Amino acid sequence: MKISTILPVYNVKAYLDACMDSLARQTYPAYEIIAVDDGSRDGSWRVLEKWAERLPQLRIIRQKHSGAPGGPRNKGLALAGGDYIHFLDPDDTIDPNFYESSLQYIRRHDPDMVVTNILKFNSKQKWPVYTFKLLSLFQENRLTNLYETKNLIHNLGPANKIFKKEFLMRNKLQFLEGRRFEDVHFITCCLYLAEKVFINCDTHYYWRKRERLRNLSITQKNFMFRAVKDRVFIHQEIDRFLLEHGLLGHRYIKDIRAVLDFTRYAANFYRYLPHSRRRFFPLVNSYLQHIDERAFAYVPEPELVRARYFFLRNHMAFEFAATGSASRGYLPVKMNKRGSHVFDFRHLKGKHAFDHLLPATMPVPKHLMPEKAELLKADFCSRSLSLKGFGQIGYLPPKSKKDAGIAVILQNRTTKEERQFPAVVRLMPPERKIGFIAAVDARLLEDWLAQQQVVDIFLEVTAGCLSKKLRLHADPHAKLGNYGRLGELSVTKYGNVSVVPATAELRKRA
Repeated sequence: MKISTILPVYNVKAYLDACMDSLARQTYPAYEIIAVDDGSRDGSWRVLEKWAERLPQLRIIRQKHSGAPGGPRNKGLALAGGDYIHFLDPDDTIDPNFYESSLQYIRRHDPDMVVTNILKFNSKQKWPVYTFKLLSLFQENRLTNLYETKNLIHNLGPANKIFKKEFLMRNKLQFLEGRRFEDVHFITCCLYLAEKVFINCDTHYYWRKRERLRNLSITQKNFMFRAVKDRVFIHQEIDRFLLEHGLLGHRYIKDIRAVLDFTRYAANFYRYLPHSRRRFFPLVNSYLQHIDERAFAYVPEPELVRARYFFLRNHMAFEFAATGSASRGYLPVKMNKRGSHVFDFRHLKGKHAFDHLLPATMPVPKHLMPEKAELLKADFCSRSLSLKGFGQIGYLPPKSKKDAGIAVILQNRTTKEERQFPAVVRLMPPERKIGFIAAVDARLLEDWLAQQQVVDIFLEVTAGCLSKKLRLHADPHAKLGNYGRLGELSVTKYGNVSVVPATAELRKRA
């Protein structure tokens, strides 16, 4: 069995060596490697020529820039002589046994497509794809198809897949040319037509997260409004394909992605220019009004997605941002019977359209609640312990000073006994952090310190209905003054602030 590898190359000189090296190390070598240089301006073709000396099956084709990878991929597909096709992205890498592992399943099951697991990576680390992990997409090796495993719709890149060429040719499957997200269209069409898809749970594909802001991938440019327009077009083209093939009855599977795509773009609403913001809701909602609501039965994190869809359809940008960013927005939060914090949406019921899709409550995502208790300045003398700093619960900046509160908690590290003291607070713009100043009578620490017991300092931060006990952490530039004989302020290796008993030398000096 022969595998043809197709590389659409455009300005990837910095990553191309790693990609080609992973091809050169395959335990089952590719029959041919067709690299289509799409008018690169960074000398990528010179890197390819260097590798051609080592890989005799490498064929280099140069052409004018076409604007998107679809054209180069189609050209490579037209020239490919292999039985199976792999569309490899030239900034990524593959495991040495990717092809050998895939072929053993191809021989056994004869699938139209083999899909392998992915790890994302950058120069520092590797990590799994969150959605794949959440939905257990790669939990077991199995032969399936889109209609049995609808979660396949969440994996729409071509590079971690190997296709039977006869399947592509028989169904006249090609990439759209000159369009971004052409891979979303191509893979969706393939999944709808493939009778047999084999899921290989082994991780063989490594998807690079580019770190250079001047050379981001198309996927990493989702914060640009152009991406929204392109995505609407792609979904319209997929709908046209489904209509032509009599598959509109299964459109809801594709609409799972439509819901997720446009709610994710809405999370970037405040990054768009003002004129793009005005266009966003009319453009997106003109498409979403036609989706099949059966899609909501299969979306990951259904409460969050339904709430965001509700905000999106009702043009509620402020509320939408409140569920996506700890620094924007405010929504009512309450504590449920299990002690978890939830958004309370009951006040919205009956006031807008799409009520049936809005959950009554939704857990507040953990990433929205970064909390901090930071010390900026402190003095400890024989009369008092003075503290100055700020506290915050990231998602819930207080609306006004009356919604904010901070108390200083002194905790005996040995006995866990606590003593609490109120602080004077003020709001610190623009994030509305809660600034505080507190003065504690030093005599209240005297008995603990005399027994050589360490005192740890916490803050109880209150913002609206939420209250958090947080360890007080010293800012790197915090100023600490020690002037007494009882003990001294100390910062642990983790940055936490404590009062430690005075050494004999300190007592003598005082």
